Amino acid sequence: MSFPTLTFFPGPEDADATAVDWQWNPAAHGWNRQHGHCLIDAGSDVEAVRTWLKEYRDRPRTLDSYRKEAERFLLWSAMKRGKNLSDINRDDVLEYGLFLRNPDISWCGPTRPRQHPEWKPFAKWSDGKHGLAASSCAQAHVILSNLFNYLVEAGYLSRNPFALKRGRSMTARAIHDERLLEKDTIDYLFLWLESLPAETVREKQHAERTLWIVSLYYYTAARLREIPSARMADIRLIRGNWWFRVMGKGEKEGLVPVPQALLEAVQRYRRFLGLSPLPSPGETTPLVCSVYGKLSPISAASLHKIIKATMKAAADDARTGMRLQIAANLEYATTHWLRHSSASHQLEAGLPLLTVSQNLRHAQIETTRRYLHTEDDDRHQATVNWRGPRSALDDVQ
Repeated sequence: MSFPTLTFFPGPEDADATAVDWQWNPAAHGWNRQHGHCLIDAGSDVEAVRTWLKEYRDRPRTLDSYRKEAERFLLWSAMKRGKNLSDINRDDVLEYGLFLRNPDISWCGPTRPRQHPEWKPFAKWSDGKHGLAASSCAQAHVILSNLFNYLVEAGYLSRNPFALKRGRSMTARAIHDERLLEKDTIDYLFLWLESLPAETVREKQHAERTLWIVSLYYYTAARLREIPSARMADIRLIRGNWWFRVMGKGEKEGLVPVPQALLEAVQRYRRFLGLSPLPSPGETTPLVCSVYGKLSPISAASLHKIIKATMKAAADDARTGMRLQIAANLEYATTHWLRHSSASHQLEAGLPLLTVSQNLRHAQIETTRRYLHTEDDDRHQATVNWRGPRSALDDVQ
């Protein structure tokens, strides 16, 4: 099954693109179109989405993410529901949420460049494992609600079907809904990485790079897309201390302290690459290099795939060794799990809440507070031996 490319931005990357699928009527005016003056020059839904995306041209990471979600939804609307964007209602929104969790297998495949003839909207990592996690589904919902709200404010659409709520805010979630790796799982993972086969040159390349990637994401608590564009010079000496310069959400620059363990990890990786032990100012070497080119960069999609494959392989070995709880903890871990784990473990190690919040570059300290489990641990310890009134079961014993 092939998928048409929606031409959001005409240019070299869209040279071979077809703007619409045969089911799509780009000029149609759906029931949700507003009548009267409109603040954007859009004669079709695709043109309206294009205008929305233009708002993020100065934020490449955000633009990439928003374009992906918009394209998925437009393709689904046309190819699965036979509808334009301006015909979408709340029932469609609910159905799309189910589809994200378990998309048709024909919509899933290996990661490919967008113009590749075998490109698919969703990744398929292994047999029976595809679709988005709950957190990714929620993120897609937020992005699409942003799109519809923009079009309502612009006078293009009348209502936002994503804005309806069922009583609770969809942002409300359980305190411990965060996905993280327990401390013993992290210990197992690093020992496992040290034991990876390294008999051949290619095995050595993959082993050293994988150890470096896991170390980098865990010790910096970086987001997935903050690493591919980073360079070795972003690990820099400032007033006698080593820092990692991160370009984060909204192109906001942040500085993350480099702990000794990460400093040792970067020295090991650089020695393997044949570089000097520590980065120099202005050095343009990618922070993570591809194994297929001399010091060439690696994409976010490749990093995500490497981490997923690594966690799955470590889980399989843990299961073989009857470390079942560790295997279960590793099974579906991603780079974001390493970020969550880093936050939790920093707090467990006694780092102040404000320090950890700054390390993760959270806008609100309350976002970091959810990783603080000491109060819950104390509550559990105080409750664990509590017993209710004497029961018939006591007599049996």
